[in-house]
Amino acid sequence: MKIKPLFDKILLIETEQKNDTGIVLPDIAKDKPNMAVVVEVGSGGRIDGEDVNFIIKKGDKVLFNKYATTEFKIDKTTYLLIKQADILAVLED
Repeated sequence: MKIKPLFDKILLIETEQKNDTGIVLPDIAKDKPNMAVVVEVGSGGRIDGEDVNFIIKKGDKVLFNKYATTEFKIDKTTYLLIKQADILAVLED
């Protein structure tokens, strides 16, 4: 199933959370995520009287406000939906 976000929304998928020793944490031990990878971006356009141009692109690893997302599951995969304005930074290698 393909998911296409609308307007100024961005679709994210969580990155694995590991502890300091490199062990992947189970879902029950995780904090609410604040880092993810961009899967898809919306179409942009005119939102609330202002033009929205995306500076975030597919494949970017981003840091975001962890309480600004809408979380949902499809086929056992957890996705996050967020507005571009709630993304705090793009993480670069």
